[in-house]
Amino acid sequence: MINAISSWVEQVIIAVVIGTIIEMILPKGNTSKYIKTVIGIYILYTIISPVIKGVTGKELKLTYSDYEEYFNYANEQIEIERELDNANSSTIENTYKIELEKKIKNDIEDMGFILNSISLEFNINDGTIKDVNLSLDKKKENIQNNVITINNIEIGNSETKSKENDLTRQEIEKIKEKLKQDYGIDKEEIKINSI
Repeated sequence: MINAISSWVEQVIIAVVIGTIIEMILPKGNTSKYIKTVIGIYILYTIISPVIKGVTGKELKLTYSDYEEYFNYANEQIEIERELDNANSSTIENTYKIELEKKIKNDIEDMGFILNSISLEFNINDGTIKDVNLSLDKKKENIQNNVITINNIEIGNSETKSKENDLTRQEIEKIKEKLKQDYGIDKEEIKINSI
């Protein structure tokens, strides 16, 4: 009887040591909780197996097929978690992009221009904007408090545009400087088209 108990204690100690070593080398992630559950079941099996054999007279045997359903369920849960993470990341990225575009549109309209379209690329991880393409028009007239302001008219200047909606170099530079100051966008990454 003492030999059976000492053998049982040795098996439990070995199971605990093996389980601890596996947990130590196990990488952190979604699968770690499932592997820890399997390790716990293994240790529990080692502890309970001799007791069940003593009570029922039959040896408790577990095979891979007994665990197969659990492993399939665990794999399905991991896939569902990955899909949800991807969907959440995509939703957050789209929301961030829409809000950023709205903010840039408001800033440009506050400067006296009409934003026809905007497209931008950014890195969601560090929040940096990589590339901005804007399509702008000048407002026809700026009316504030019943005062009409007219843009400067230059005759014979090489910067004079043939169409009244075209932006001058100074206006383009002003917009780029504003976007650089407010959003940290490199001026070379900003492309402005006037319609």
